[in-house]
Amino acid sequence: MATYYNKIKKTIIDEGYGNEIKWINNIPNPVDKDLFFKEYSWVVINSGMKNSVAEKIFRNFWNNGTPDFSAINHPNKNKSMKKVYERLDFCFLHFIKSENKLMYLKSLPHIGDITKYHLARNLGLNYAKPDRHLVRISNLFEYANVQEFCKTLSNRTNDPIGIVDLVLWRFATLYPNYLELIKKEVD
Repeated sequence: MATYYNKIKKTIIDEGYGNEIKWINNIPNPVDKDLFFKEYSWVVINSGMKNSVAEKIFRNFWNNGTPDFSAINHPNKNKSMKKVYERLDFCFLHFIKSENKLMYLKSLPHIGDITKYHLARNLGLNYAKPDRHLVRISNLFEYANVQEFCKTLSNRTNDPIGIVDLVLWRFATLYPNYLELIKKEVD
């Protein structure tokens, strides 16, 4: 799979998504409070939505560089995001000081068992988000979970887990028959 992964990576770069790989590679360590909230809001907006729809809402939310809560029509998402924003100093400080950052992220409003991984990855932590595409690809290779699969592939390619996640996810969004393409190449 490592050889085909590198082909997939080249394909998504050739398709114009190399900037997404650069973005993951350039997440500052540690993140600052503004990036923390921006990524939190992205994950909340994105949960349960197509990426293309979430991108439009997110752009409207950050239209002039500050959060515009009127752009969030989902009442629970709006309430959750306002709560974190109003307590941002507290939330960010607890994130920075937390020894188990993944569990802390799950304690934030509207962050659950899957979205905690998405947020962790977007904050530069070494996790993959177990969305439906990555679960299907992991299952194809008979891995019990996405983290284990992405870690193995990361070790074989020297790409961080977040890049492995992004490359496979973007490939799956570009090619609806991604499982057939992968099976054909690795069999």
